[in-house]
Amino acid sequence: MFWTQVRPSDEADTRRNLNLVELPDTAMLEASVMHVLNEGLGFRKSSERGACMLGDGRHIPMMSYSLIEYVMGLDLTDCALLELGGGYSTDFWSRRVKSVLTLETDEQWAASLKKLNLANTEIRTVAVSALADSVSKLDHSFDGIVIDPNSNRYRCAKAALGRLKPGGFIILDNSEWYPNTTALLRAADLIQVDFLDFRPLRWYRCASSIFLHSDFRAKPREARLPLPPIGGKDIAAVNDWDAITD
Repeated sequence: MFWTQVRPSDEADTRRNLNLVELPDTAMLEASVMHVLNEGLGFRKSSERGACMLGDGRHIPMMSYSLIEYVMGLDLTDCALLELGGGYSTDFWSRRVKSVLTLETDEQWAASLKKLNLANTEIRTVAVSALADSVSKLDHSFDGIVIDPNSNRYRCAKAALGRLKPGGFIILDNSEWYPNTTALLRAADLIQVDFLDFRPLRWYRCASSIFLHSDFRAKPREARLPLPPIGGKDIAAVNDWDAITD
């Protein structure tokens, strides 16, 4: 259903029409925003099912919608990913990257993830107190590292810096709660980009941040980046202001 403004030539006849709904502009705009959030981004479906997903049912991390959409536009097929703290995000990453190593501190949750038999994914159970040390002891490095565990994130970030490949990235979720950790990553000469937005299963806005190595180069998954946003308007094909000129 699409709504638009009607400018009647005969306002009295329009008001008597039983098939028309009268709304102020603000109510129409608010309804449209809620439609994008609930149906496109899947906020309602996630809340009803207790699982993080888009409106089309695809699992996503419990992170800022804007970060998720940015990542969905990247070609990560050659990316070896380390995930600290697994979940619906593990399924999301496994469908986009070359390999995923997930270190999970909850034994039952790790067992549930293993049952999914996700492609190119290894799930390891690690004690909370040993998570950062486990990262430091890994014998190889990664193109991407996601920090979202039930553990000390400062220690995890410090260990992650030693396992990050040149040109890679680190994602820190709920970064607004970890100012010491974000300062640590910036001090390591990583470029901080914050995505402040709503997310599944939360009624307040949060921040998810990506920290880019100076050699990072965004590789589009498709012919363009960013992709048209969920619930957005795509005018690229008819946008004269984007025409290539000499």
